[in-house]
Amino acid sequence: MRKKVLVSLLLIIILIAGGIFYWDYLAPPATFPDHEKIEAKLSDPYNKVEISEIQDTIYLDDKHVYIPFITEEEGHGISFWEWKMHEWQLSSFSIGNMPQIWKIDSDDPSSYYIMWNFHPENNLDYLTFFLIKERGFSVTEGKQQYEPGIQMDYREEAGENSYGYTLVPSDWQKYMEAENKLMAAMIPDSFFADFFSPSQYYFGWQATSTDGLNEYPSYPYNNGFGSGGSSTETLRFLNENEIFEMK
Repeated sequence: MRKKVLVSLLLIIILIAGGIFYWDYLAPPATFPDHEKIEAKLSDPYNKVEISEIQDTIYLDDKHVYIPFITEEEGHGISFWEWKMHEWQLSSFSIGNMPQIWKIDSDDPSSYYIMWNFHPENNLDYLTFFLIKERGFSVTEGKQQYEPGIQMDYREEAGENSYGYTLVPSDWQKYMEAENKLMAAMIPDSFFADFFSPSQYYFGWQATSTDGLNEYPSYPYNNGFGSGGSSTETLRFLNENEIFEMK
C-alpha cells in the first residue's frame, strides 16, 4: 500500500511539473498586447518613456516582436518584446540614433536582427552595417598565431518610415558560426598557456544622407537612453578613417 501511495504521489508531481513546464515554455503565445498596454509598459515608473506614437508591430517570429515608437520629445525608439514565462515581456528598449542588434538565440547567428529608428529630419538615404575583426596576435600553449583583420559590410535603405530591420546576411552568419567554433577550440587547457587573448569581431555602422554625406544622424539633439538586455547589443558608429584603416 505504501509503495502504491509513493508511486501515485510521484506521478502527480511529474504531471504538475510537466503542466508548469508546458504552461511556461511550450504553450502557444497569447495575443500580443494592444498599443495602449504597450504604452503603459514603456511609460511605467521604471522605464519612464512618454510615448507619442506606436509606429508599427513587426513579428520576427511567433515569440519575438519589434515595436518602433516615437516619444513626446520627438525621440525615435525601438523596443523588443518576447513571449516568455507565459507572458509578453519587454526584453529591452532604446531611444536615440544608435542601431541595435537583437541576438534572439545567442548560439545561432541566423537569428540575429539589426533594428533602427531615425527621425525623418536626418534625411537618410541608406545605412551601411559592418562586421569587423581587427588584426591580432596570440600565443596559445607556446604556439604563435597571427590573425588578419576582417571587414564585411552591406547596405540597407533607411526606410520611408524612418525605421526598419534586417536579418544579418548569410555570409555574416557563416563567418560568425566558424569564428565561434574557432574561439571555442582555442580556449586553453591551462590558464597560464594563453598570454594574449585572441581578438573578437564586433558590429559597426555608418549613415549616408540623401545629399551623399556620411555623418552621424544627430537630429533630434536630446540624449538617448534605454534599458538593455543580455540578448541585445548597440552597434558602434564608425568614422571614415576607421573604415579606411581596415581596407
